[in-house]
Amino acid sequence: MLSKSRYTRGLNCPKSLWLYAHKREMQRISESTQAIFARGTSVGELAQHYFPNGKMAVLEDFPGYTSAKRTQEFIQQGIETIYEATFIYQNTLVAVDILLKLKGKWYMFEVKSTNSVKPEHIKDVAIQYFVVTGSGPELEDAFLMHFNRDYVRHGDLEIDKLFLPENVREPILQLQADIPGNIKSLLQTLKEPEPEIAMGKQCISPYECDFTNYCLELWPQEKETVELSNKAEVMQNEIREFVANVEYPLCYLDFETLMPGVPMFDESRPYQQIPFQYSLHVQNEKDGEIRHCSYLAENNLNIDPRKNLIPQLIWETQNAKTIFVYNIAFERTRINEMIRDFTRYASELEHINERLVDLIIPFRKGYYSMESMEGSSSIKKVLPALCPELSYEELEIRDGMTASNTFLDLYYCDDQERVSQTREHLLKYCHLDTLAMVKIFEVLKKV
Repeated sequence: MLSKSRYTRGLNCPKSLWLYAHKREMQRISESTQAIFARGTSVGELAQHYFPNGKMAVLEDFPGYTSAKRTQEFIQQGIETIYEATFIYQNTLVAVDILLKLKGKWYMFEVKSTNSVKPEHIKDVAIQYFVVTGSGPELEDAFLMHFNRDYVRHGDLEIDKLFLPENVREPILQLQADIPGNIKSLLQTLKEPEPEIAMGKQCISPYECDFTNYCLELWPQEKETVELSNKAEVMQNEIREFVANVEYPLCYLDFETLMPGVPMFDESRPYQQIPFQYSLHVQNEKDGEIRHCSYLAENNLNIDPRKNLIPQLIWETQNAKTIFVYNIAFERTRINEMIRDFTRYASELEHINERLVDLIIPFRKGYYSMESMEGSSSIKKVLPALCPELSYEELEIRDGMTASNTFLDLYYCDDQERVSQTREHLLKYCHLDTLAMVKIFEVLKKV
């Protein structure tokens, strides 16, 4: 039998569907993907408050025949709001997040933890609509509920303002004619030997496939047999001009942010990136001593990380004439958001923005390039090429997304030893981000 998730998986890649059914032990789900799944579950439960006092059809661990039977019983009993309403049709099972009867007509609502309707969501709702109308009540309309990107939290969550129901009936109706053939084809795929499908865009879009590692072993990518030269191409005049324009005192700044779908703090929006940590290396004069300072917020739901981060950042950068960042758009946007949300600090934060200088410029403009950077100006490529003694590989946390999800988890962790260890890992990761800038600029100064 197919489910909604199996159907959409199979549409994206029949091989992924086959592996999910026959070689589940090869599945590898990344931490970021697990976080997305968990977020979706909690958001679905939160959205039930949009239509309160409903009955839950799924009481087991997963929708099945019993929940489908229970759904039909609820309908016959006159229940008008059903959560996880389950239906089976043409050997396909779906569970609708919210099934609502209003003035004698039925409406379905699918909930997504995003700020807008995505193309993959349409396929998702389309198969649900097909199965419901084939086996259950006639549907008057279909909606996809997502976050309202313009909602700003003030006090308690306002569920009626947090979510936006968007009508998707027209685009899903356009897909209905293809669904019976798709179901037949996918069910046949499950009966046949493993499909031979080469890796491609479907492996990373719309989500990273959880069988990527399996397919990489099966379809090894061609590798160059010639060793890459690390010889650098250097535009000396351009780099020297870039270095000469740097004024001291000099700071190196990097933010880490959390990005909850459901706003956690006042003056925040769905999926707004909230700075919870920064690392700062400070050098008062050329060739002078470099000292390090940092901020890492308390993992306390009652304390907005920005409230203490902002005044400390202002204090520690007040004397700097140059503030290096790497990829300026990120830090500048975060600062502009803090200016908007904390107007009392507007002038001081604007002054920080005025002094930001992007250290990525020499690499993005090709002033300094090496083959080992693989054509990328990312700090994760530039650092090992210029400073091979430094590496993110030995860290427990190696990228910003992991840092974000890890800190978010701390808000709900009661294991104090784990909290302490995780905070140490976060400090080491963010510290390396600014230390990397220090070392990279030292290389540029020697040109």
